[in-house]
Amino acid sequence: MVNSRILERRRLRAAPAPRPSPRRRRVRRDLVELAGVRAADRLRASPHLRLYLGVATLVTVLVAYVVVGSQVTQTSYELARLQNQQAALQAEQGQLRYSEANLRTPAQVQHDAQSGGLQQVPPTKYVGYQPVAIDLQAATGAGPVDDQPLWQRAVAGLLGAVSGSRDVLAGDH
Repeated sequence: MVNSRILERRRLRAAPAPRPSPRRRRVRRDLVELAGVRAADRLRASPHLRLYLGVATLVTVLVAYVVVGSQVTQTSYELARLQNQQAALQAEQGQLRYSEANLRTPAQVQHDAQSGGLQQVPPTKYVGYQPVAIDLQAATGAGPVDDQPLWQRAVAGLLGAVSGSRDVLAGDH
């Protein structure tokens, strides 16, 4: 009788299944791979190398922080200078507007005219009142009414097209 224990012993005694032969790697390594291996060997060789790399990284970060801080400070000084310059230019513009307003006052114009030899002559005659010929009761938007007969407008249109003139019969009215 064959039990599970016997089967297990047979399995353990049996030779392992044949495996495919491993592929052969190239014997000659690439230069990049060789350089990487050498660098890795050097890294393993120095016990304080991690400490040196950490300190170098810290110093690099600190130098970058100082450089960025100095650029920010320089930019803020430049911004303050430009704001001061803008305030000065706005004040100068205000002064120029004030001077221009003073030059255009009626008293200044009269003074400049007198210094140039000009005199103001009192008016000898005033313009009289003329009634306005506008009908305020007329509908808005309505154009002038053309009271010419239709045949006259047709003849004027034909003569205008022939002669190139717009107002052929304009002299009639």
